Amino acid sequence: MKTHLLVIPSKKTEEVNWIKPLNNYLLSIYGNTSQYQDDLNSLNKLRQDIRGVNADNTGLRLYYTYYSQLELIDLRIPFHEVNKSKKLEFEWYDSFSGLAHSQTALPFEKANVLFNIGALLSKFANSKYNESQNSDGEKSFKDSVLMLQQAAGIFQFINENFLHAPSDDLAQSTIKFLSKLMVAQSQEIFSLKVITGDLNQSKNSLIAKLCKSSSILYEDCYNMINQDRKNQNFKYVDYEGDDGGNDDDDDYSSEGFLERPEDTDDSDTRYVAAELDSSWIATIYFKYQYYKSLAFYYQGLQLEAGRKYGEAIAYLTKSKDVLNEIHSSTLKSISKGSGDVYEILDNYKYQKDVVAIKLTDLNKDNDLIYHDIVPSLVTLPEIKPMDSTKVIQLSDNTVFHEVNEKNYSNFLVNVVPINIHELSSYYSEEKSKYLRTEIDHFEVSNEEVVSALEYFDLPKSLVQIKESLRGQSDESLSSDIIRKVQEISSNYQQDVANKASIENLKKEIYQSISFLDQNNRKDDAIQLKKVLYDAASSDNKLSSLIDEKYHAILGKGVNSPDFKKLFDVSSQGPEVSLLDMDDTQDKQIKAIEDILNDLNTIKSNKAKLIDKLKKEIHSDDISDILVLNMKLKSSNEIKSVIFPEELKKFSGFSIELDKLIRNEKSFISELKNQWGQLTSNPEIKRIQNSKNSKNQLIANESIKIDQFYENWVKYHSGLSKGESFYKGLLNHCQNLKNSVDELEKQMRSMSFKNDQYQGGGEVNRSFTGGSSQTTGGYQQPQVSGGYQQPQVSGGYQQPQVSGGYQQPQVPGSYQQPQVSGGYQNLQRTGSYQQQQPQISGGYQQPQQQQQQFGQFNQPQLFPQSQLQPYEQRNIPQSGYGRPPPQLPPKQPTNFNNFPQQQQQQQPPPQQQSQWDNRGNAPPWQPTQNKTGSQSNLIYDNPSTYNPDMYNFFSNK
Repeated sequence: MKTHLLVIPSKKTEEVNWIKPLNNYLLSIYGNTSQYQDDLNSLNKLRQDIRGVNADNTGLRLYYTYYSQLELIDLRIPFHEVNKSKKLEFEWYDSFSGLAHSQTALPFEKANVLFNIGALLSKFANSKYNESQNSDGEKSFKDSVLMLQQAAGIFQFINENFLHAPSDDLAQSTIKFLSKLMVAQSQEIFSLKVITGDLNQSKNSLIAKLCKSSSILYEDCYNMINQDRKNQNFKYVDYEGDDGGNDDDDDYSSEGFLERPEDTDDSDTRYVAAELDSSWIATIYFKYQYYKSLAFYYQGLQLEAGRKYGEAIAYLTKSKDVLNEIHSSTLKSISKGSGDVYEILDNYKYQKDVVAIKLTDLNKDNDLIYHDIVPSLVTLPEIKPMDSTKVIQLSDNTVFHEVNEKNYSNFLVNVVPINIHELSSYYSEEKSKYLRTEIDHFEVSNEEVVSALEYFDLPKSLVQIKESLRGQSDESLSSDIIRKVQEISSNYQQDVANKASIENLKKEIYQSISFLDQNNRKDDAIQLKKVLYDAASSDNKLSSLIDEKYHAILGKGVNSPDFKKLFDVSSQGPEVSLLDMDDTQDKQIKAIEDILNDLNTIKSNKAKLIDKLKKEIHSDDISDILVLNMKLKSSNEIKSVIFPEELKKFSGFSIELDKLIRNEKSFISELKNQWGQLTSNPEIKRIQNSKNSKNQLIANESIKIDQFYENWVKYHSGLSKGESFYKGLLNHCQNLKNSVDELEKQMRSMSFKNDQYQGGGEVNRSFTGGSSQTTGGYQQPQVSGGYQQPQVSGGYQQPQVSGGYQQPQVPGSYQQPQVSGGYQNLQRTGSYQQQQPQISGGYQQPQQQQQQFGQFNQPQLFPQSQLQPYEQRNIPQSGYGRPPPQLPPKQPTNFNNFPQQQQQQQPPPQQQSQWDNRGNAPPWQPTQNKTGSQSNLIYDNPSTYNPDMYNFFSNK
């Protein structure tokens, strides 16, 4: 079976320009509207496109998009501010009468757009219904039913949100009627679908109920149309004439429809204000009667199948009477309509014939066979209606919802009213308070767990017990201690060698001092003993820095048995026997490990939950909700009603966090019990005592090694410096010893020359020119007969030899010269210049290079050839033009009782460095230790040794 659906005509409209008014407003608020130009242009183009759309998906989407943007404009922009500069006028035509209506109000534009959306849905549903009659009818049929339900929702939304419409097609009575009509048509096509599909007539009862519901819905529509029916009592108002009817029909036509609850309202709005076409009225009236007749018919068939023939005859009779009530003028009005109106007329003829035939056959069978009593028609019970359709609200419209979400994030995104910003800030603060509360709860629970584990010293103590039970040891020295021991052991042999070398050097120095003592170098020996005494004090201080036995143990390295013995605690208590252990400890340890794992899992889950809560709160934005509710509720209502409701969405996080914390506390309590049982075991106590002793021993030895290492660094550095110092001192002693030996050689050579001068009366030499004349009262000694002491005028005295050696005094006025570090040439007073004596026989001594001492030129007594062998052997020649090696001088502190002129000044730097014939700096020069500060050891400070410090008369 197929029916004819009524299609709502669309409203026509005139063009509107949105760009300039909106641009002026946005410019006044934001100063720059470049980012909004695309949105304004698309809005204006969309307004033009909807004027000629087709009834398809594209046309519907355009209308949905335009209406969504109108909603956003209404929510984000105060429209009365837009109309201040340049008013926007919207002109729309009545869909039924064609009259034009214009307003500057935005709700007028929105209501007309919604009306056209409902009209498009009715057209689209009709086309889908026609498609459903083809092979692919199931999907089209469902789409048709859905669109009719959506259209009913659109008109219902208009009725609830737009009042006092200027046009009749937007009046509340008209909108209510159109919404009811869409529901009735949806119920109708569903009922016909079931009838067509029930070929075996097994669903007669269901079909009767569905048809009854369709009849009631169309009855409601007809009652809203027929304004005159309120005061008149006839079956149908025929706008072209009425043929009349019997009184029974009149009584029946006025029966019951005014008693429905929705019809008890006497308001004027219950009657349709729009001028509907007569074919609409005739069609609605026909469907109201037709589906009532079908309900009676299928109820009769159901009773016949139940062998209730009398009641079946009554319902079939009722169905026939209802069909007969449909006047020919109604059918004639229907035929004047547009579309497939002849489908209705064919259905009417077909059903009228079917009911007549069925009723005749059933009456015949009942009269001949069943003889069932036929009840009165008035006493027949009403058929219960069954609604198969519902109104789909605009908020539940999937297409509109999809378009709306897209526009919210793409159309005038940054245009938000000031009051919405204020409310959003307030809501953000509420969310922050909520989040801070949950975070505090989370952190406090974590601190409680940490505190409990620290109190039990877990899991460290548990690991120690496990390793002790397994015979393992987790105690070990720190890497820093091992590094220090390794450094000490790697330098131990060098330290021993340096110490032995110092002892050997000191022995050799002692021998050198004894030699100087024996050779009348008392002053040098005394000074060297003083230096050696000071160095011995430094040696004693250096030796006191370390314990030799402990040094020997550390010197063997970390893998040596002696070193490992330092950490042996076997003597402090009995060893724990693994044979004494049983499975109880293993079970307890396993239970504690499981609890610790559970606590760790709970901690991780709490952290994840808090992170997720943070993300949810930070991403939560209710600006759209605030915008939608701002015009319906005050700010106080939003804060007191909407905000608490919105915060409830996070309550699941709080519930889950509380659950985790309760579980955590129960695990802590269980852990306390298990740990108490484990630690109360005597064997475990012994293990813990042993571990504590081991740990304490390691800690003590580590401190001891640290302290030893600090002193060893000084000790190791001191040994190296001490060895260099004694080597330098020994070298100095060797130089002094060599100078004594060389002086003796020089004296023997001088004695030999004097023997040649005198000859003992055996050799006679004549000097050229007779006896030499000497200025200043000095005369050259005469060689005849033997050696004569030279006479020096002015009380000439021989210079003294520094370094403690003094030539024995010769009687008379002549004194033996003292050699500084060895033998020195004669120093004579005055300006006298000695000349080399002339040897008889014509031989003349060559003139040697003379050294100048002030105004005095000293002759060089010995030829250079005699000194050459010593220079070739690189032997220090202390008394022959090269000063003796000296320690860097130190300001003397014990010579205050001597005159100032007796204290010898420090030699210049260039003379201090000449004492080392190897070119090395003096080993006793002040140095710095590793810490950068000077130590009090003699190796790190200037020596007080000065070869002339006890030579009191050297400057006289």
